[in-house]
Amino acid sequence: MDLAAGSLLFAAKWLFIGLIYLALFVVLVAVRREMHVRIADKLQTPSVAASGRLKIIEPGSDPKAQPGMELPLPTEATLGAGPGNEVVLADRFVSGRHARLWWDGIEWWLEDLGSKNGTRINDRPCPPHRQQAVPFGATVQIGDMLFQLVE
Repeated sequence: MDLAAGSLLFAAKWLFIGLIYLALFVVLVAVRREMHVRIADKLQTPSVAASGRLKIIEPGSDPKAQPGMELPLPTEATLGAGPGNEVVLADRFVSGRHARLWWDGIEWWLEDLGSKNGTRINDRPCPPHRQQAVPFGATVQIGDMLFQLVE
């Protein structure tokens, strides 16, 4: 094989590799663009956060709570027995600052704030200080109280 043919093969090999990288780049740009469009569409849909409520299913030991009662939620709220919470729960198994519930513009999230008796979503324990998505219709247990997140 002469020098010209070897150089031509070398150039063709690098051109082929370059075309593969170009194709991957084009796919990556298309996927990124599609993701941005979908996120923008979700953010432009009317927010249902204003209508988010916690419906009491089981009131626990809170004397003021009644089954069927609905607690309106601001876009971010702490829940607990302490007076500084946006949603104050008088159940004996609820910690002072038990959990945090917030709307991110797309869905509701819950974080157990290191409570003594834990928090459960759909009967699954929430690890302390870890964010968990809460879909509408899900049940949330805080202390002995059981709620359902409704629109």
